[in-house]
Amino acid sequence: MNEKELYFSILMANYNNSEYIEVAIESVLKQSYQFWELVIVDDNSSDNSLEIIKKYLDRENIKLIKHEKNLGYGGTLKTASMNATKDILCIVDADDKLHEKALEVLADAYSEFSGFGFIYSNMWICDSNLEDCKPSETAGPIDSKKTTVFNHRVFHLKSFRREIYENTVGFEISQKRSVDKDIIYKLEEVTDFKFIDQPLYYYRRHQSGISQFENQPEAFFYHYIAKHKTYWRRLNTDLPNFSKGDLYKDYFIITFKSILNLRKKLFNFFKINIILVFIQKRYPNLILAIKKNLSNEPFKSFFQSLF
Repeated sequence: MNEKELYFSILMANYNNSEYIEVAIESVLKQSYQFWELVIVDDNSSDNSLEIIKKYLDRENIKLIKHEKNLGYGGTLKTASMNATKDILCIVDADDKLHEKALEVLADAYSEFSGFGFIYSNMWICDSNLEDCKPSETAGPIDSKKTTVFNHRVFHLKSFRREIYENTVGFEISQKRSVDKDIIYKLEEVTDFKFIDQPLYYYRRHQSGISQFENQPEAFFYHYIAKHKTYWRRLNTDLPNFSKGDLYKDYFIITFKSILNLRKKLFNFFKINIILVFIQKRYPNLILAIKKNLSNEPFKSFFQSLF
């Protein structure tokens, strides 16, 4: 088999992506290059995304693995990689989609640049409907130091040779967020990276994105964990590394933000309680009615959102 006939294992982690996953799967099916398998791992979803996925399981090159309990993004990609059987691993998130020539361009790149174990592209950054798309201004080739430690420029679409991936500890269950940065740090320790300056991936920005909007603080924390692990792996080697100062700075930022968040929660708690005491004195029947309805899901969700 020559390099043009490389097979791709597309890793797709799903957790409650019923609104988007059909678009993601269809973008794989529409690829101009058809030497691929799609490995979908469901992380114990509670929505109807499994029903959507099952419509595609009559195809031999699509497989589904279901988690009995939620393991997080790192654990889900770990399961996917363990069930992948092809030459090149490629990550496609269940809320995004591929350009129709993405795999064809990657296959050509692996053929032309056979010495590279990791090939990635530029991407389109889109709104929640995958519209109003603009090419990323951040993605690009890594600098002459051959590292993303000092200037992170590796984003979607990410692909890497399975044999190279197996030279690392791989995806980890403990890495719940910032999984992409963690695996990039690991892989740049064992192979060279090649950038394709062509958007091959449509990245969807939306409120429930794993590292977007309200999820950014948790993503920042797990990025710190990835940096911390990288620092200890590279200590006493010639590999470019984070400094202790970098780690201390991130630690204090996380601590400071945690204190602010706790302050906000305490403020809301006491503010709500003061209001409830006032209402209870003035409108005792209203409080009784609220207590009776606390088991009602809309009421419950509203009060939980306050804390």
